[in-house]
Amino acid sequence: MRHTRYFLITFFIILTTITSQAQSLDAEYYDFPLRNVAGYYSSNFGEMRTNHFHSGIDIKTDGVEGKSVVAAADGYVSRIFQSPSGYGLALYVTHPNGTTTVYGHLSRFRKDIADYVFAERHRQKKHRIDLYCTPEQFPVKRGEEIALSGNSGSSGGPHLHFEIRNAATQKTMNIFAAGIFSPKDDISPLIQKLHYIEVDSVSGVPRHSAIKSYGVIKGEGSLYRLKDTLPLAVGRKGYFVVEVSDRKNDTSNRYGVYHITAEVDGTPYFEYRNDGFTFDITRYCNAVSYYPLQRSSRNEVIRLAHVQGGIKTFYPTLVNRGVITTQEGERRTICIKATDDCLNTSTLEFKILGKPDEDSFVSKEPDYDRIAYIGNTFSAAADGIVGVEIPAKALYESVEIDIMRSDCAIKADSTITILSEAYAIGNRNIPLHKPMKVSFVCPVEQSLRGHIAIAAVSDKGTISFLGGSFQGHIISQKTSSFGTFCVVAESTPPTITPNFTSGADCRERKKIIFALKDNFAGIASYNATIDGKWVAIDYHKGKAAINLDDEGITGGVEHSITFTTTDSCGNKASWSGTIVR
Repeated sequence: MRHTRYFLITFFIILTTITSQAQSLDAEYYDFPLRNVAGYYSSNFGEMRTNHFHSGIDIKTDGVEGKSVVAAADGYVSRIFQSPSGYGLALYVTHPNGTTTVYGHLSRFRKDIADYVFAERHRQKKHRIDLYCTPEQFPVKRGEEIALSGNSGSSGGPHLHFEIRNAATQKTMNIFAAGIFSPKDDISPLIQKLHYIEVDSVSGVPRHSAIKSYGVIKGEGSLYRLKDTLPLAVGRKGYFVVEVSDRKNDTSNRYGVYHITAEVDGTPYFEYRNDGFTFDITRYCNAVSYYPLQRSSRNEVIRLAHVQGGIKTFYPTLVNRGVITTQEGERRTICIKATDDCLNTSTLEFKILGKPDEDSFVSKEPDYDRIAYIGNTFSAAADGIVGVEIPAKALYESVEIDIMRSDCAIKADSTITILSEAYAIGNRNIPLHKPMKVSFVCPVEQSLRGHIAIAAVSDKGTISFLGGSFQGHIISQKTSSFGTFCVVAESTPPTITPNFTSGADCRERKKIIFALKDNFAGIASYNATIDGKWVAIDYHKGKAAINLDDEGITGGVEHSITFTTTDSCGNKASWSGTIVR
C-alpha cells in the first residue's frame, strides 16, 4: 500500500509539470503493446481517411482475436470506452511522462476492469458507456496485460489500434516518425501521378481551371521523372497536386506519406508534414488533400497549396500559399520530395514553361447571388420545396451553390415510399468542414412524421438514410456532404432472429445472439430483459449478444426473455420467448 501511495503522489507531481506543448518522445519508454505477434502493421499514422486523418497505428494480430494487449508503460487506466462503433472496446492509459496511450478494437478487458464496466453498465442501464477513472482505480505496470485484442467497433478485421497522445492536450503523435516501434522499411514512397490546376480570382472568389494530369516514371533508385520530357506548359498562376503512397517491407499494405516538400528553382516554397494533431482539426484533411481525387483514390492526393479556409498547422514552409507564378516564356525547375515516416525519400524533378498570356486560364464572372462565401452564412431555396443553410466557415473556398431538380431515377424497394422529387445541392466534389442543413416542405399528418426522413441519393439512384425532424410542415436534417436528396417514408419494422428457438436448453451456451436487420434506416436502439431484469447487450455489425454467464442466468430452470429494437425511422420490433439454463 505504501508503494502504491508513493507511486500516485509521484505521478501527480510529474503530471503537474506537463504543459500543453507537444513533447518529444523517448522511444525506449514504451513497450510494444502486443504479445505473440509478428509485429506487422496494416496502417500508419496520418493516413487520409474519409473526413479524417488516421490518429494512430494499426498493428496486425495475425488475422485472429484474443492476443495479449499490454500496457506500453507504467501508469493507470484513465478512461474505459465501449461502443458498437468507433474504437469499440477501448482503454486509455495515462503515464507519468505526460502521455496517454490508447488501445482500440479490443475483444475483452482484464477481469477487474471488465467487472467494473459490467457493474457500471447495469447501474446506468446503458449498453454504450464512457468511463473516466482515477489513478487509484486501475494502476498498471509496463508490460502488464490489460486486455485481449479484437475486432470491435468500426473495425474491418482483427487488429489493435494504438495511439500515443499528449495527455494535457489530447494531441495525437506520429509514432513511427518519433522512432517508436519503427517497422522494417527501406522502401521509398511511390510517386504515382502529378496534376496541375490554374487559378484565378474574381472579386475575391477563387476560380480553378480543369485539372491536367501527367504520368510519372520511376528512374534509378528513388528518382522519378515525368513521362513527357518536354517542359510542362503552365499558366500565370497555379499549383500542383501529387499522388503518392508508401509501402513497407514484408507487407502488401499501402501507407500514408509523412512529409512532402517542393522547391521552385532551388528555393523551398511548400512543405507538408504531419507530426500530430488534435481531433478538432482532423477534418482539415479535406483541405490538405485534393478532395475531388482523394474521395475515390487509394493513394494520398496532396494539394501542394494552402486553401483560404484551411489551417497552416501542417505547413512549416508556405510561400504565396503554394501558388506558383510564371511569366510568359519563363522556364522554371520544380523539385518535389516525398518522405515516409521511416525517412525514406523519393524525388520528382521537372521543368515548367510559362504559356502565352492569352492561353492562361481566365475566370468568367461568377453569379454572385449563388456564391457561398467562406466567412458568411449562406441560404438558398428552389421551387418552394427545398432549401439549404450553410454556416459560416463550413467551406474551404468561396463557391457557387446550385440547387437543381435531379432527373436521377431513384431506386428503392416496395417498403419505401418516395415523398418528393430529388434535388441536387452543390457539388459532391466540394468538401464541407461543417454540416449544412437541408430542408423540404413535407405537409403530412402528425401521426406519420415519425416514419419520414430525408435520404441521400447516390449517382446510381440508390438511397441511404440521413434522418430529419419536423418544424411545422418542414422536415430538416444536417448533412456533412453535398449531394442529391429526397424525402421518403418507411414503416417496416426491423427483424429479430435469435440463434436459438424459444424453450431451448441453453445450459451449454455462454451467450445467446439476436441477429438484427433493417432494410433502410438502420438500427437505432435495442434492449432486453431476462426474467424482467435489464441485461447488457454487446452489439457488433448486426449481432446483439447477451452473455448469460455474466448475467448470472443459472439454476437449470426456465427464464423468460424479451428483446426489443427500434430503427432510425421509429419502427419497432419485439421478440419474446424462454430458455432453460
